[in-house]
Amino acid sequence: MADSLLDADTNDTNERADLYNKWKDKPLDEVIKAKVESDLFIKTQNARLDDLRNDYLKLREEATAKASLEELISRQEKLLANPDNNVITPQTDNQPSTLKAEDIETLLEQKLTQREKTNKQTENFNFVKAKLKELYGDKASEVLKQRMDTLGLDQIFTDDLARTHPQVFLRTFGADESARQSMDTAPPRSSHRSNTFAPTTQKRDWNFYQEMKKTNPRMYLDPKIAIQMHNDAIALGADFNMPQD
Repeated sequence: MADSLLDADTNDTNERADLYNKWKDKPLDEVIKAKVESDLFIKTQNARLDDLRNDYLKLREEATAKASLEELISRQEKLLANPDNNVITPQTDNQPSTLKAEDIETLLEQKLTQREKTNKQTENFNFVKAKLKELYGDKASEVLKQRMDTLGLDQIFTDDLARTHPQVFLRTFGADESARQSMDTAPPRSSHRSNTFAPTTQKRDWNFYQEMKKTNPRMYLDPKIAIQMHNDAIALGADFNMPQD
């Protein structure tokens, strides 16, 4: 953070000068190509950010409604727990109903769904952990760390992948049967193009990234995915099916 506004202005001026010096002597074709690439990247990023903003606004509305509903439920529970202290206030025509049965059912369903999701993720995590222990024994952590370093993944992403997509995790880290067989028969690694973040068997269009956002939001928000998304949008062109303004 700048110490003063003057410092901020100076830094901005210096950055502009550096960029100008970088491009002023470049051939015109190279400058035009860079400008086109920049505009396409901005377009892809704007679509991505607009989509995330809409999701945020929707979640904020749902959170606000949920907070109000939970407050009403808490108030109702206190009244039921202390019936002798209840003061019955007549409801006027202009006063809305404080609690609806369908609202309670919806909230309970959401809580049960979240609990089932948490239990499933715990089950997936334990399954992956046991599989690694079965394959690599006491060296499981060491082998996993080496694979993570090779793939450029951190611990948070790795654990999240194990919880949400255990089969993808095993495949990615070469811990399932088909992956290990492929590794045994595969040509040297240098002959392969490394592509960690996206499968090669599925067209990576806008809908692909929408599905990723729903199933693995942490992965979707990774900066590497933003770059991959931009490259896919350029490669597919109109077939990327990105929403238009």
